[in-house]
Amino acid sequence: MLNRLRVKGFKSLTDVDIELGQINVLVGANGSGKTNLLEALGLFKVGLNIDNNQILDSEWYSNSQALMRSGIRPAVPRMYFSAFSEEKSVDKILIELTSDTNMRVQFQLASADAFKPILTFDPDEKSTNDFFFHYTDYSIFSPVTPVLRGVMPDISQRRPIGIAGGRLAEAVEELLDNEAELFGTIPLEDLFELLDWVDDIAVVPPSKDLIDANVPTTRSIIRFTDRWMREGQNQFSAYDASEGALYVLFSLVLAMHPQSPKLFGIDNFDQAMHPRLARATTRVFCEQLLKSVPPRQVFLTTHNPLVLDGLDLRDERIRLFAVERNSQGATEVYRVQVSEEVLQDTQKGLPLSNLWVMGRLGGVPDLF
Repeated sequence: MLNRLRVKGFKSLTDVDIELGQINVLVGANGSGKTNLLEALGLFKVGLNIDNNQILDSEWYSNSQALMRSGIRPAVPRMYFSAFSEEKSVDKILIELTSDTNMRVQFQLASADAFKPILTFDPDEKSTNDFFFHYTDYSIFSPVTPVLRGVMPDISQRRPIGIAGGRLAEAVEELLDNEAELFGTIPLEDLFELLDWVDDIAVVPPSKDLIDANVPTTRSIIRFTDRWMREGQNQFSAYDASEGALYVLFSLVLAMHPQSPKLFGIDNFDQAMHPRLARATTRVFCEQLLKSVPPRQVFLTTHNPLVLDGLDLRDERIRLFAVERNSQGATEVYRVQVSEEVLQDTQKGLPLSNLWVMGRLGGVPDLF
């Protein structure tokens, strides 16, 4: 696992240094810099790929395809450098990653006009490079409803699932075992507790019984059976189903599928979910990711304090970070650690999200 991330000079991240867990949840207001942290890792990934000749320098200039395939917003190179009005101009971006085995790589981008990354490896180049190269499939996932429904193509198709949700039906089919009544490692009855209107789920070819002929579709579609409606009118494709169900399936695929990246981010994790569904999905997602094989590490961003109630912050592998902009506009990141007093309050039935909003977590900025 990675256990430390330091970023200097990238967008709003003038100097951020955080100790990581296996699941890292970034909570903050819009524009606070949460996505910038995810994109800093993406910039590092592109630099490491170039250093290993997996990506040509020229790709940086041809519409930044290497960045787009990883879910990173492409921009003119100089726009990646911090540029605050009261600070002297930044002429270097530094991204440093440290592993739990004390291997360290330092990425530097020293010119705003060209992409020529400099990487320094410690303790040695070969074994350290080999270690960090395992992270070059890193992507930022940000699902889009029409893509999840199968009526719009994904800008970056990949296995097991595209960064915007492409291949959702195929990925669900690869995890679904109706005979064993399992979805990945989750009993179907537990999945249906999350999706409380669902009585059955299957992946089938598209048919006129489920989708109008004028609606574009993929080769396979997800078919939901509604527990409340009468037989013959109780089956729906992803095109007609609740979008919240699609976002739940998307996140659980990434948590459980053996081909998910070793390191990835999900931007706006609670998107399209009712707060109670977001809380329950967070809990199940964390449980499944922590026991995933092979092991993987994740960054999640959210605006919703109810997501906090799905986190077991007594587990050191799960870490919560508050993200805000200071009076100069630079992003600051605080780790939120719960005290014994707070734990006692949660055991009395007072949710962590309420304690956060009430300002009872000690030293944490008021973000909501």
